[in-house]
Amino acid sequence: MKDNFLRGTAAGFTGAVVMSVFDFILNLIPGINIELIFGISKLFVPRSMTGTLAGSTVGLISHLVCGILVGLVMLVILEIAGYDYLLAKGAIMGLASWFLLCGILGKALGLRMQDRFIDNLLIMLIHIPFGLTVVWFLDRFRPKPEVTG
Repeated sequence: MKDNFLRGTAAGFTGAVVMSVFDFILNLIPGINIELIFGISKLFVPRSMTGTLAGSTVGLISHLVCGILVGLVMLVILEIAGYDYLLAKGAIMGLASWFLLCGILGKALGLRMQDRFIDNLLIMLIHIPFGLTVVWFLDRFRPKPEVTG
């Protein structure tokens, strides 16, 4: 894929979808209550709509857009730092996105953290597959040098 903008957006979108799937699967476990999509929807819809289908849809779209933006940032970082040690870079970038978006930005926007330690831990851990998916996608579809001969 020669268009870097499209590659970064597709990588971020794919990573956000993988993260949403992990969020959905983990919420099926009794006692687990990860409010990732719900928390994002609270930023964009009135409080009365947060638990509805419309509120969840807005939350999911917002989550995907956020994933796209992080995918573009990861593309820039990988283009500068190189594509060596992708597993480490993906895990670190996934955790950094958790720290920056859920931690710092969430605190600045007044979003409260989860009440239980296990929910907070799982939110942090599902950012690792997000980062791994994004760096894998960016590496898999990066332009290969053309061989002349």
